[in-house]
Amino acid sequence: MPKSSSIELIARGLTICQNKVLLCRNIKHGYHFLPGGHIEFGESARIALQRELIEECSLKTTVGPLLLTTEQVFQVKGKIHHEINLVFHMEQLATNDSSPADIASNESKIAFDWIDLAAITGIDLRPAEIKAWLASDGGVHPQSGPMITGIEC
Repeated sequence: MPKSSSIELIARGLTICQNKVLLCRNIKHGYHFLPGGHIEFGESARIALQRELIEECSLKTTVGPLLLTTEQVFQVKGKIHHEINLVFHMEQLATNDSSPADIASNESKIAFDWIDLAAITGIDLRPAEIKAWLASDGGVHPQSGPMITGIEC
């Protein structure tokens, strides 16, 4: 396998409200992923996650503990990608009630959707390791290792 010039380090956030998970959707291709983005050199992963959410949707968040780390090597249009995802518990700040609020995107290529956790297996959620973790209740129940406690939305 040819060597890539860099490894992408990505901070992602998991927010769950009323059994729905906040996901980003690639509008052109239709697949979903946890919100977040690339960590810049010299930036902490938690700060990167907060920055990305402000840039993408003007959402102020508080970032909690690291829940999951995944690593993927994959190919898109002949280019090899190598990424490491750091998934943190994330809570939306300044919510007025307990229902998940619609979140408008500041970027034309992505949208934000609240997806029922029970529907996770039926959607294209990337990377597959995060989808499998969410589908197995990895981010929700205490017996599955690192997890979320005291979810507030």
